[in-house]
Amino acid sequence: MNQILPSVFAADLMNLKEECDFLYEKGFKVLHVDMMDGNFVPHIAFGSAQIKSIKKQVKMKLDVHMMVSALEQKISSVLETGAEMISVHYESTPHVRYVIDQIKQHGRKAGVVINPGTDTSLLKPLLNTIDYILIMSINPGRPGQSFIEETIDRIREVKAMVGDRDIQIEVDGGIDEQIAIRCIEAGASMIVIGSYLFTDNKAHLKNLKRLEK
Repeated sequence: MNQILPSVFAADLMNLKEECDFLYEKGFKVLHVDMMDGNFVPHIAFGSAQIKSIKKQVKMKLDVHMMVSALEQKISSVLETGAEMISVHYESTPHVRYVIDQIKQHGRKAGVVINPGTDTSLLKPLLNTIDYILIMSINPGRPGQSFIEETIDRIREVKAMVGDRDIQIEVDGGIDEQIAIRCIEAGASMIVIGSYLFTDNKAHLKNLKRLEK
């Protein structure tokens, strides 16, 4: 089944609970949360304390995307938030397998993220340990970018690499309804939607929900 994941980074933070409750009532079950440290990416957003607070306030499950350096030192605090899904960047640590193992040992779904410039073949040694792969369709942590067209081919490459393993493919960055359709056709099953959904969610969410089949 395909899933649309609203990105909290695009929400009105002053009315976050109300917006998330509205989306939950409309059938959106997972909220995508970007964690940024100002080091691995230039912006700072949603530390573990804020994520823990969000978890207490919303009904949706949390998919935390860790855009941070020194993962080994920060994973424990993210696990303590109660987030059900946690993804970590391949590029952020030489010990990505260790961090993934920590996530799995705590009974959470573990994902690995790759930037647009990262070779998809580097994922091969991790395929028997992860639950999902997040393919960035923009450069991470830099709002206002357009969807990178080569992402469609990268989705196909990863889909072929995954084969019959129970691994989902997630895509994040610059996605609207038409791009979401193309990503799903290429093999993705989890689509992160930010400003396109939150800017005018009542107009767009009905069409986006139709993609969840």
